[in-house]
Amino acid sequence: MKFFKLLSLAAMLATSAASANNAIVFPGSNSAVGDAPIVFPKAKTPVTLVGGYTLENGLLTASTYNCGINLDDLDMEAKVHWNGNTPQLLIVGEDPGIMCRSGSTGEFTLDLTQFIHNTPVHILDRLQVVTNPRFR
Repeated sequence: MKFFKLLSLAAMLATSAASANNAIVFPGSNSAVGDAPIVFPKAKTPVTLVGGYTLENGLLTASTYNCGINLDDLDMEAKVHWNGNTPQLLIVGEDPGIMCRSGSTGEFTLDLTQFIHNTPVHILDRLQVVTNPRFR
């Protein structure tokens, strides 16, 4: 019985000596950074392609609703989305957070060469481009 009391006392002393105010050193880093900002990734939403698209030499050129914003700020990228057993190419980008009702469009070009290189051939053979994404 005394052994357990002594063990619990030692555990309490050890936890009281630990400090949570020390800076954290991340793996691969040599020193701690105490006041670095924490940056959370922004959610990316599907981008609607308006008026068709062209795919030439690994470059996708299309138009989308721009609502007066710079389309380069959307940080668009290509993702594979599965609709049943059909692979679909889905263009996603950062949501600007504004409601667009003007109907104005702007053209953008997205380099898909890395996406094509990283996607297996059996998926590329059946890949469909999603122009008007609707998810339930």
